[in-house]
Amino acid sequence: MVSQINAIIFVVIALVAFLVSAGTLFPKRGLQNYGLTILSVSVLVFVVYVLWQVFVTGRTIWTIDENGVKIVWTKKFFLGGSYDDLIRWSEIKNIRRGSDPQYYTLKIEHVSGYTIKYFHDTLTTKDDFDKMLKTLYKTFNDKKASAFTKEG
Repeated sequence: MVSQINAIIFVVIALVAFLVSAGTLFPKRGLQNYGLTILSVSVLVFVVYVLWQVFVTGRTIWTIDENGVKIVWTKKFFLGGSYDDLIRWSEIKNIRRGSDPQYYTLKIEHVSGYTIKYFHDTLTTKDDFDKMLKTLYKTFNDKKASAFTKEG
């Protein structure tokens, strides 16, 4: 999972740091050695990646069963509200995908009207998110069909 607020703050800080350091890192302005410039930029990219993982990403375990969806945070967001949750099937109105280009946005709409959004970084995170989505959608659709059959 990715914290959008943490990501925006991180990107702004990283851009400011890059612009401030650009005068000393690039040839003909600061470093006169191209090899050292490439090494310095590579180290900065690595540091940005590590800091992104520390401050922007969170990790969860999703358990899908007959009662609902249980979400347990194994790595919470830095300075963010990340709470374990149990969402019962009866509380879910709809599950759908958002339209964010860099992330898979899972939107769970509650019957009360509010929507919870979960952002999954598909670029750098390799996990069984796709498998979980298939199970989530299938179970939700089965529950919805079962409820419809009972009403009808």
